[in-house]
Amino acid sequence: MQVQLASASLIIIGVWALIKDSSEIIEYGLWKNFNTAAYISVVNSALGGLTVAAVLKFADAVLKGYATALSVVLTGILSMLFFGTHLSSFYFVGMINVIISMLLYNNKALYENVC
Repeated sequence: MQVQLASASLIIIGVWALIKDSSEIIEYGLWKNFNTAAYISVVNSALGGLTVAAVLKFADAVLKGYATALSVVLTGILSMLFFGTHLSSFYFVGMINVIISMLLYNNKALYENVC
């Protein structure tokens, strides 16, 4: 399914590039101004896609939910650190809720000792 979506987007973007920038593509080629930052962005997107595919293939439904929740928490924290985003108190309450639920879900010894 991912290959079909990638193929469709490649065709659409390719046609758009030919319509919009065909003269520059012919004169300079496709790789003009494709620098180190662009390579890093492409590799990052590819690794992120492979990670998501692996999680979807090998994880169960509960683990997928926790992975999504943890990614939201980490994105918020990194956004706060790198971009100065202001996070509300509701976000921190939700973050604490996610962390506690993950600890309770993964701690089998707690279940054996309490129940």
